[in-house]
Amino acid sequence: MAEFFLNEFIVNIDVAIYQFVDSIMSPVLNEIMTFITHLGDTPGIIWWVIGIILLIPRKTRKLGVLLIGGLAVASLINNVALKNVIERPRPYNIDPSIWKNAGYEYVWPGLIDKSSSWSFPSGHTSTSIGAAFAMFLGCFKNKKYLAIGIPTLILSFLIGFSRIYVHVHYPTDVIAGAVVGLIGGFLAYLLIAKVLVPKVVPIIEKKLNKKIIEE
Repeated sequence: MAEFFLNEFIVNIDVAIYQFVDSIMSPVLNEIMTFITHLGDTPGIIWWVIGIILLIPRKTRKLGVLLIGGLAVASLINNVALKNVIERPRPYNIDPSIWKNAGYEYVWPGLIDKSSSWSFPSGHTSTSIGAAFAMFLGCFKNKKYLAIGIPTLILSFLIGFSRIYVHVHYPTDVIAGAVVGLIGGFLAYLLIAKVLVPKVVPIIEKKLNKKIIEE
């Protein structure tokens, strides 16, 4: 399936976005984007930290479950299924003539270590957006939590953009990763908010004789 991405239309999208990114690169942004991209490193360090913090107070525990659930579902879809079926090489592993024929000179900036895994879709992007989006949807039950949900969602998209910035992914990898993340986050929200919390949790609470999650 990797040959599909040699389509002129897709290559031109990647080149156009890469050219924009190249035009805004600077020493300061290099430091910022390198830091941001590492926040999404396997196993999603920042998302586990946020998720565990949210799990501690009972009033935000549901948000923590949603976040970790979104992370898990998006990871399964992206990293277990799609990457291993599509097998798209990283942008630094393809024939340089592909970039040259599209009028672009791909230059590895060396901001992070190269990855040996398949490229499409972006795992950092899908898992970050999956985690943040599932939690963001849960914030609408109590809108005061949007103060957590909105910045978290913005961070997830910044992590996605950082993957383009450091040139470890094609822009189309990140676009697809965002779509996978939104779908995975939504599926996790439906499973947790509509099935687990209202139907399974009450059974557990009854056995424990204590409230473990607040709606």
